Amino acid sequence: MPYYDEIFKHVTGEFPHALAVLALKAPAVEVGKRLATEHTTVRIHHSDMTFHIRLPDEEAILHIEAQTDDSTHKPMPLRMLAYSSFLSLEHEKNVYSTVLYFRPPAGQNDPGFYRYGNDQRGGGCFQYNVIRMYELDGEAFLDPEAVGLLPFTALMKHPPDMTPQAWVEKCIETTQAAHVDREMQATLLFALSLFGSLTHPSEFFQDPILEEIMQESPFYELVIQRGIEQGARQMSVESTLATLNQRFPNADVDALKPILEAIDDLNRLRELNLNASVAESFNAFREDLDA
Repeated sequence: MPYYDEIFKHVTGEFPHALAVLALKAPAVEVGKRLATEHTTVRIHHSDMTFHIRLPDEEAILHIEAQTDDSTHKPMPLRMLAYSSFLSLEHEKNVYSTVLYFRPPAGQNDPGFYRYGNDQRGGGCFQYNVIRMYELDGEAFLDPEAVGLLPFTALMKHPPDMTPQAWVEKCIETTQAAHVDREMQATLLFALSLFGSLTHPSEFFQDPILEEIMQESPFYELVIQRGIEQGARQMSVESTLATLNQRFPNADVDALKPILEAIDDLNRLRELNLNASVAESFNAFREDLDA
C-alpha cells in the first residue's frame, strides 16, 4: 500500500496518542519518541510505526502495523513475531504489537498469535492485538480531539439509522472541526478520502470545496504524480508484452509479466520496450531483461 503507508505514518507520527490508546486498550499511556522503522538483520525489515511509551507500570515499545488487505508475502503472525523480536533485541524492552486491518474481509483469519512447540521440546507463544477498523463502532471514535484516528473513521461502522454517504459527510465535518493548522487539515481530509475510498465510492469525497482544501496537503501532489507514473509504467509493460507476443508467438511471453511489473524504473521499462521490437530472438530479450 504505497500511498497509504506514507500518509498513515505521517498522521499517526504527528498524533499518536489516540491510536496508542486504541491499540493498547489503555487510556493511561504516554507516547514518547518515535523510533526508526528500519531494523537491520541479514535483510532490512520495515515496520510501520514504533514508539517509546510509558504505561503506569513500565516503559515499553509500541509497534503498530497497518494493512489494507491480508498479508501475502509472509503470514502475518510470523511478520509480527519478527518485528517484535527485532525491537526487543534492539531496545531491551517489552514490545506490544498491534495490526490494523482497514478493508473487509482482511484480518478475519488472523489469530493474533504465533505458537509452536510443546512441553517436551520447548517452544513459545507470541501474542499481538488484531483490530479490524471496519468492525469498530464509528461514533465512538468520531471526536475532533482524537486527531490521529479521524482519517480512519469513514472505514468504521456507521450508525444503523444513517446511510453510508451521510456517515462520510459527518466524518468530513468532524475532521474539518479539528484544531489543526490549514496544511494539516488538508492532509487529514486527504487521508480521510484516501482511506475512506477503500470501503466507499470515491464519489462520496468528490466535492469542489473539499478538493480545493485537500490540494494544500503536500501528499496530494505526491499521490497524483505517482498515479501518473504508475500508469506510464503499466502502459510500457503492456506495450512490451504486446510486441513480444506479435514477434514471438510461440514463446512464453506471459511468464515475463510479473518480472516487468516489478521494475520501478520507468526509463528501464522504456528501454526494454524498445529492445522488444529489435531483439533478434526471445532468448536475446530474456538475456537483456536478466542483465
